Amino acid sequence: MKPHSAAALAVAALLLLPFSAFALDSSGAAQPEGPSSPPETSAPPAAPDLSGSPFLPGEQMIIIAAGLHIPAFLYTATGSGVGNLSLGGSFSFDYQYFVARGLSIGGNVAGAYNDTIGGLSIFTAPIGFTASYWWTKLPFEFSVLGEAGGYIMRYAVTPSKGMIDPFAKAGAGVYWRATPSWSLGLQAYLWFIPEIHYGDSANLWGYGGFVETSIGAVYHL
Repeated sequence: MKPHSAAALAVAALLLLPFSAFALDSSGAAQPEGPSSPPETSAPPAAPDLSGSPFLPGEQMIIIAAGLHIPAFLYTATGSGVGNLSLGGSFSFDYQYFVARGLSIGGNVAGAYNDTIGGLSIFTAPIGFTASYWWTKLPFEFSVLGEAGGYIMRYAVTPSKGMIDPFAKAGAGVYWRATPSWSLGLQAYLWFIPEIHYGDSANLWGYGGFVETSIGAVYHL
């Protein structure tokens, strides 16, 4: 081979080296590994969904409440007034079943006591049928309620005295939806308690009103 031919071949080989390396890379030659991507982490648990209304037909709830029983007014044939009674306490257990959106019916069992200026005490235990309407602006819930039924009242005297008469209650509540199952809030109701007598004691009539202010816990079944 002539010297100038050999030199030309050497120059051509040097010029082809970069193109050969590029061809190897594009044909699947091993590439240097880059930095590894960070491992995927699991997403945090989602917060409870409180967006749905719990006040649909077929829904049920239980309300347990306790608070103060405040004498508001008292009128009797003897002229004694509300000043004869002191601040007392109350508790209640309420079951409600929704028959339409926001509208529930149910029953309530309650109890309350007040002391008198004479050192005696009065215990009142109403049992009634309730109807209430609920609506929501989450996380808050609101209700208005009416109740009618009867009550048992007992005076702590010797011998003890008692009576059974009609009873009515009306009021409202506001609650905070803490979890999908529980709501906590405040309630305020006016109790109307007539004292009806018949026959020879018909002139001993009377009626009174008490304000219940209580803390309520609602369990959504």
